[in-house]
Amino acid sequence: MFEEWGGVEWILLIINAIALFIAGRFLVRKLRKKFEEVEKRQAFHRRMNDP
Repeated sequence: MFEEWGGVEWILLIINAIALFIAGRFLVRKLRKKFEEVEKRQAFHRRMNDP
């Protein structure tokens, strides 16, 4: 299969791999920020509910 690929296919494969890496990093960063926001909100509500 790979032996039939030309230069264009290899370039597209590399570009797609880079795009997947960038998208993955973006999603991980977004999830981390969201988890931090949720933890801050929970800590705030715990402080407000403590007598």
